[in-house]
Amino acid sequence: MSRHAADDFVREVNENIAELGERFGLHEETLELICECGDPACVERVAVPAAEYERLHAEGRRIVAPGHGDDALGEQPGYAVVDD
Repeated sequence: MSRHAADDFVREVNENIAELGERFGLHEETLELICECGDPACVERVAVPAAEYERLHAEGRRIVAPGHGDDALGEQPGYAVVDD
């Protein structure tokens, strides 16, 4: 699987997790997502507040495990943010 295909696949999985969380009223909860670093072998989990996930994806950002993004824009406890 190419890096781009891996990015698209993981993004779709994470969007489904977020959608299910919203459907079940978990707006204020922390989502357990898969790292969006683009490495097809990476399955590291990241914990992100649901509202933060929505905001970052709306801004065209990816959420990765700490240390998985050379061009990280910032780090929070448990995850880092990179441009898409």
